[in-house]
Amino acid sequence: MDKWMKNNNFNKILALVFGVILWTIVHVDTEPTNQTTVNTESKIIENVKIARSGFDDEKYIYTMDVDSVRLEVRGKRSDLNFKLSDAYKVSVDLSGLQPGDTTLPLNYSLPSGVLYESMEPKQVNVHVELRTTKSFPVTISTKGEPAAGYQVGTPVIQPETAEVTLADSELSRVAKVQGIIELDGESETFKEKKLKLYAYDSSGKEIEDAVIEPASVSVELPITLPFKSLPLDISFSGQLPGSLVVSRVTPEVDAVNVFGNKEVLAGLSSYEATLDLSSITSAGTQQLPLELKPPEGATKVDPGTVKVSVTTAEIAQRTIEAVPIKLQGVANGLTALMTDPSSKTVSLTVSGAPTLLDQLDQDNISVVADVGGYAAGVHQITLQVSLPRFISLVNSAQPLTATVDLQVPSTPESSEAPATETAVTPEPSSEPAAGEEITAEPSPSHNGDSAATPTPSPTESTAESSSIPTGNGNSNNAGSTGGT
Repeated sequence: MDKWMKNNNFNKILALVFGVILWTIVHVDTEPTNQTTVNTESKIIENVKIARSGFDDEKYIYTMDVDSVRLEVRGKRSDLNFKLSDAYKVSVDLSGLQPGDTTLPLNYSLPSGVLYESMEPKQVNVHVELRTTKSFPVTISTKGEPAAGYQVGTPVIQPETAEVTLADSELSRVAKVQGIIELDGESETFKEKKLKLYAYDSSGKEIEDAVIEPASVSVELPITLPFKSLPLDISFSGQLPGSLVVSRVTPEVDAVNVFGNKEVLAGLSSYEATLDLSSITSAGTQQLPLELKPPEGATKVDPGTVKVSVTTAEIAQRTIEAVPIKLQGVANGLTALMTDPSSKTVSLTVSGAPTLLDQLDQDNISVVADVGGYAAGVHQITLQVSLPRFISLVNSAQPLTATVDLQVPSTPESSEAPATETAVTPEPSSEPAAGEEITAEPSPSHNGDSAATPTPSPTESTAESSSIPTGNGNSNNAGSTGGT
């Protein structure tokens, strides 16, 4: 072989053979194109997405009547079969468009070796509107139910509002921005840091194109046993030192929530707690802790502890002169005459904190002689005295009394008297002169056999009270929560 390669004639023959081969290759590859057209075919590509360029999404909203086209192309089978659909591109240039309607041509881009045949549609209608933003309150709805016997409270949402951005014509459709919580037997408070928000129209249909900012909120949904809000009533225990008396009691809350089943809650109208005053050593204002325990049958009380401000002062006395005595409960068909005291007034010596005594007058004191249920005759009636909170009578162990003479009128009732006339008991301020009788006319509706008791004004009713022991043996009137 080496001998042939060194032979010049052999090398010339070999070169000639290679030249013929190269010439054949070149001339076969450059045959006219029309000889290969039989190997091409067409292909239809559906749903080619229209890409947008040149748009300003921060200022405008663009709406196109179509978002994809049908594209027909031609090429070699190898080119058509091995080109991905993403290689076929259709686009529209939205640069410079202003609000309104515009028709724009579509542009296409094809892979190498593929020829364009047709496109449907060839143009697109574009509607441009200004982008508008409006703030809406965030609401929460629930689906499903909590655990048996539990109830859903008011959700706490952060932030409480969200901004919705839409085309100006579409924004008016937004009725609410809402998040949805799905419940499945929960018995504890639901907490979610990122609850997705949706925009809905008035019919409850979601507006999918709405851009919501923020897209989610943090929410806390209380899930608790049923509860009832009850006014807080405070009574007292313990002994105040020396001659101190309470002048004001102010808890940090006026009401508490009591949790339990509905049957237990239905029987509760207030929450009563007892405050121990034995820790108070001197006059002034102190804050005392008050532990709140669930009533019988209830689960818990919220809050469990409250702070109560208690103000005390040295006891003082004051005499209120000529407090009118009000007659109450005169039966139909009887007249009432107060014979003692003839002035139909009484003087009261009361004790309490000096600041409370300074505010005291006849308008906030009630003295009542209740003769309800008494028959005709002379009766000694124990007077009912109602005083403001933390004010008490001096020597209250000795009851105040009044003598009342109940009589049957000697003059028969005129048959011409109006049928609607009822028994009237005059107030002390309009009492007749001493010795003049007070007549209660019979009421036809009662046939003269039952006693009609006029409803007293708020100052006439005897206030409920509890006794606060003081160092000097006097008692201090204490009622509902709250200071005077």
